[in-house]
Amino acid sequence: MSENFKGARDELRKHPGIVRELLLVVLRTALLFLLVALMLGLLPKEQNFQTLGVISGMVVLSAVYIFRFFRQLRAVGKSRFPNIRAAEAVFSSAILLLAFFSSIYVAISLSDPRSFTETLTPFSAMYFSTTVLATVGFGDIAPNTVPARWVTMIQMFINLVFIGVVVRVFASAAKRGLVRKKNTQSDQG
Repeated sequence: MSENFKGARDELRKHPGIVRELLLVVLRTALLFLLVALMLGLLPKEQNFQTLGVISGMVVLSAVYIFRFFRQLRAVGKSRFPNIRAAEAVFSSAILLLAFFSSIYVAISLSDPRSFTETLTPFSAMYFSTTVLATVGFGDIAPNTVPARWVTMIQMFINLVFIGVVVRVFASAAKRGLVRKKNTQSDQG
């Protein structure tokens, strides 16, 4: 058996439950991703009277984002593995942020098909929103109208806040959770 494998196995033995926690993280994240994909899939594909549905979807996504953010913040502090939960919380928050902007981009694209270099579907809107967050900007989809450019700029600024503040908030919560865990173990030991 290789030395690396033995080291990993020994490390897992030091932290019972870590594999279960990682599996739960993957499951919760996959369920959230499926929920977001389902919600985005319900967005209208052409301009019609379903614009109210898009707006309703944005409101629901905003409420889910806020609820999930504060719920995750508490969960990170109480978790046996705060670093894992913090990483999950950041990733989940990013998924919801991207879904929120994707729904806005679809609404803009449906109201004026010239708003972007192509008419956006829910998938292409999520793709565009992801390239804005990642600051990749391939250029295959770009905003053409003032409203589309405004929303894209707003997303850019919110992304900066997300990267700076949200990541720090969850990192601090994880740090507090680790301190709490260490204090609990020293009280028991």
